[in-house]
Amino acid sequence: MAKVLVHLPLNISRAIEEMLKDFGREMKQKHGIKLEVENLHKCMAADEKSKDMRIDNAPDLLVGNANYILKFAGSNLEEHIRPLPGRFPLRPELAKAGFADSRGYFHPFVIVPFAIFYNPNVVREGELPQVWADLLDASWREKILMPAQHHMAPKMIQALIQAYYPEKIAALRQNMVFDGAPINVVNAVDEGRYPLGITNVTFARVSRNKNISMLWPRDGLFCMPLVMVWNKKADDRLLEIGDYLLSSRVQEYLALQTFVPVSTAVNIPQVLIENNFNLIWRGWDDFINVLKGVIG
Repeated sequence: MAKVLVHLPLNISRAIEEMLKDFGREMKQKHGIKLEVENLHKCMAADEKSKDMRIDNAPDLLVGNANYILKFAGSNLEEHIRPLPGRFPLRPELAKAGFADSRGYFHPFVIVPFAIFYNPNVVREGELPQVWADLLDASWREKILMPAQHHMAPKMIQALIQAYYPEKIAALRQNMVFDGAPINVVNAVDEGRYPLGITNVTFARVSRNKNISMLWPRDGLFCMPLVMVWNKKADDRLLEIGDYLLSSRVQEYLALQTFVPVSTAVNIPQVLIENNFNLIWRGWDDFINVLKGVIG
C-alpha cells in the first residue's frame, strides 16, 4: 500500500485525484502496488487534519503546495524527504527563472499564477493599481475581496505581501476583505459589489455578466508552484507518478486552467503569452521563508 496525499486548489483538486486513481489502477496491474489517494478537500479542513499528522506517518508522496510538507518536516528536509535533483526537468524558461529546486526536494508540476481583476464599470482606468504595492494604498480600504482565509490564494497572497512589504501589514489588513469561495469573489466583483478581487487565475477568467477585466501588474504575477514531494521511505516505482503528472494528458488539463505547465510538450496558455506575463519568483529559499508565514 502506498499513500498519496493531494492538497490542491479547489478547481483542480477533484480532477487530479481522479487522474491519480486511474493511474493507480495501472500501477496495481503493472507493479502490484495499491495506491491510496487521499484528498484533503474531501475530508476535514487541511489545517485541522495537519494537527493530527506526524512525520512518521507522512504520505509516500505529497501532491500540492510545499507548505504542507513543511508542517511535517520543518527545517529537517534532508532527514525526511527524498532528494531527486534533476529527475523531473522543467521547461527552460522556468528552470532559468529558478523554479527548479537544486536540492531536489520540491518538484513543480505546474505553476499557479494569482490574478487581480476588476469591474471596469466601477473602477476608472486611471485609478487602477499598477503594481502589487498599490493595493496597499488607503484608497482601497475594504475594497479588495478575496476568498475566505482557509483557501490557498488568500493564505499565499497575505504571506507574500507580508514578506515583501512588511512595513505595510496594517494596510493589508485594512484593505482586504475575506469571504466565501473563489467563485463568490468573482461574482461579487462581476456584480459591482467590490471593485477589485484576487483569486488564482482560473477563477479570475470566469464572469457571469462579463463585467470583469484582468490586471497585469508591471512587477509581475504572484504565483505558487504546486509540487511533488517524495518521502524518503517511498518505493522507487512511485516515481512513475511524477512522470505521469508531467505527461501531456495532465499538463494539457492544467494549461486549460490558465496555469503554467512545466512540460515543454504543452504550450503556455495564450492569454498569458499575449499579455507578456512574468512571474514574481525569488527562488526556493525565499519561497520557503514566505511559506513560514502560511504555516504560522
